[in-house]
Amino acid sequence: MYEINLTIRNEKELYSPFDDTCRTLSQDVSDYLVEQYGRKEVGDEIVLKIKCGEPVDFDRARGAFQELIREQELHNANQKKINLIKQLWLFCVGVVFVAAGIMLDGVLDSVPVELISIVGSFAVWEAANIWIVENPRTHIARMMLKRLNATKIVIEQPQNGNE
Repeated sequence: MYEINLTIRNEKELYSPFDDTCRTLSQDVSDYLVEQYGRKEVGDEIVLKIKCGEPVDFDRARGAFQELIREQELHNANQKKINLIKQLWLFCVGVVFVAAGIMLDGVLDSVPVELISIVGSFAVWEAANIWIVENPRTHIARMMLKRLNATKIVIEQPQNGNE
């Protein structure tokens, strides 16, 4: 089990000062959670302990935490779409340039033909890089978000207001 301890003075510190509805975690809290989550071992169950000297509304805190996860899931899904578009575009451009290099061989000097082929090869390589490097990153991020969504939240607050 991996425990993330978050100590606040009052509930308002959890939320963005710009959000009157208290549905958005503050940037400091979000950054802290992401940093702490990055330190956990693969497969560990996560427990988020919020320690506060005042009462904290559990449902509101859980809702803000889930909103953070939803935002990250949307960002991840958008990144996946962007990667696909970039991948297809670079691959098509690369194939066109490589084919142009092959067709122009013997028509033009060797230097322009080589440059065209290099540009085409580079574009195909970049498409492959997205497929080999970037897409697995978004997949891992999606899996991490699923684990983060299963985080147990515990609020430690004073008993009878005496802490």
